[in-house]
Amino acid sequence: MASTRRDLRDDRGSVLPLVIGVVVLVIALVTVVTDVSVLWLQRRSLQATVDGAALAGAQAVDLPTVYVGGANGDLRLSPSAARAAVRSYAAAVPSSRRLTAFRVARVTVTAATVTVRATAVARPPFLTWVTGSGVTVVAEASARTTTG
Repeated sequence: MASTRRDLRDDRGSVLPLVIGVVVLVIALVTVVTDVSVLWLQRRSLQATVDGAALAGAQAVDLPTVYVGGANGDLRLSPSAARAAVRSYAAAVPSSRRLTAFRVARVTVTAATVTVRATAVARPPFLTWVTGSGVTVVAEASARTTTG
């Protein structure tokens, strides 16, 4: 009976499960924070690239229309020149080469607005290690021409 009471009061080793639990929690938090940070940075880089491409496309003004009718209000865009400017910008900017599987998915040109949508694949280190594949990130931007 004396040994049973002594065993109940002996708390050696009871901190070990707590330490293991805290270590597992810290590793899980570091993993999630790292992967979310990679996704956020990739999305931010893609958005910056798409913003620049939309602005490049919005500068493709239909010059013959401006020369004939003047430059008042919204400037008309040349759809073919705007698409070419978007593709040229996307090919030239370094961030598009750093983004994995970067692709301009859609370029929409109206009379005075260019909208660009692009995709890329982000590869967060821990998620990619677990799943074997990345996460597709999408960004879209619009730019409008105007004289005022």
